[in-house]
Amino acid sequence: MMLTQLPNEILDNIIKHTLPEGFESVGLTCKRIYARCTTFINRHRELRSRFHTFGYYLRPYGLNLTSASDMIMLIANEPVVAHYIRTATFETDSRFLLRQRPKSVPSIADGGAVVELFANSTYLKQANLDWKEYYTTFEEDVRERRYSQHGGAFLLTLLPNIEKLIIPRSWKPNDATDKLLDAIVDKAKQSTSSLASVTRFEGAVSLCTEERFDLRWASPFLALPHMRSFRGPSCFALEGIPRSLAFRDSHRIAETLQAAHLVSCCIDEVGIADFLRHTPSLKTLRYWHGTKNDSPVQDWDICKFVKAVEREAGSHLVQLSVAIRELHGSIVPGQASIRGFQRLKTLEIPLELVMCNIAATASHTINPSEPLVDLIPTSVAQLSLISKGTDHHEEALDALFRHFRSTHDSQLSALQEIHISCPNSADDIYKNQCDRVVKEASDKSVVVHLKPFPSTYGFLWDGEP
Repeated sequence: MMLTQLPNEILDNIIKHTLPEGFESVGLTCKRIYARCTTFINRHRELRSRFHTFGYYLRPYGLNLTSASDMIMLIANEPVVAHYIRTATFETDSRFLLRQRPKSVPSIADGGAVVELFANSTYLKQANLDWKEYYTTFEEDVRERRYSQHGGAFLLTLLPNIEKLIIPRSWKPNDATDKLLDAIVDKAKQSTSSLASVTRFEGAVSLCTEERFDLRWASPFLALPHMRSFRGPSCFALEGIPRSLAFRDSHRIAETLQAAHLVSCCIDEVGIADFLRHTPSLKTLRYWHGTKNDSPVQDWDICKFVKAVEREAGSHLVQLSVAIRELHGSIVPGQASIRGFQRLKTLEIPLELVMCNIAATASHTINPSEPLVDLIPTSVAQLSLISKGTDHHEEALDALFRHFRSTHDSQLSALQEIHISCPNSADDIYKNQCDRVVKEASDKSVVVHLKPFPSTYGFLWDGEP
């Protein structure tokens, strides 16, 4: 029997099950089916408007969705809702709980759609987790009006179509949710299951010095089969805290990750090497260093950090930014080279890195242009230099550009655009040096932009929304 020959009751049921993925295509089949689809159009539009880009909310009236438990209960009773979510912004999970009347979920004895969702979960079964124990912890969290890690992780098993995921700010994985995430990743690699379509992942921790997000917590998400970009605020990965390392003792490889934006992070050379060793397709790396209050190390060895990036990713990185957002300690003396980057097109560094090279070679007789050769690969087309314009940073500019006219054609012929921080508060001698760079570069048709703030904004970076 042809589809158009089916009774209206059966046809309506078929149409309802095409929401949302196949609804519009089915509606274009023929006039009769289109006519049957019209009764579902308003509902389709409403669900798409409410859930396509979803974030938790609290309103003075009507339905409130403020936590993972709210979403789990909604999906249990109306499963189609989960299929509409494309961008899942779960950052504020449970933030508004204390401003609401107490909630509860059914007990195991009471049963119902929510309990059945856990009891029938293939993810809990694959993770070898007792669903009753898992549910009991979830139920207790809801009853005590606190954020539920069990609830937040279980919700991720119900979302087949999301493409962008921002996890809760309170995300703190435990043994049970680690096992569940492993099951999610394994199933996502084998079929079009939950999280299989995610291309962008973001942590939700603030940039303040009191908060941190162990880079290890991101590694399961980065191993999803279509992951392309990662934004990790306040990430933490230090040699002295092995459990913070992203992939230590893990078989996971973030094979498809192409862009990583690590903002206000505290990562040493061992931490970044561990991360890069497991991201073989990475093309863009932006790292802004920020000391965390509970970090056992307050100083930063930027030279070893850059060497680790060069060693692990020098063959494939196209864009690299290394910057200092907030440093409580000091820059550790050393010397770095970026000559090993073979494909780098966009480079952004702080002038502190150049000053390290100058200090390291001060006692030796060197070619005046050597810092330039070491720190700007011949492939670079866009260069950004970050500085507050103090601490003798005019010496760094001088070392980089003293012989720019004579070295440009042979060593920097690809260079087209330079951004240099030149704040109003900068030393006069630094400002004068900036003006000299503008003149030297213009003679070689290289455009120089003097930026009024020591910021990292200026170029387009892959993976930024």
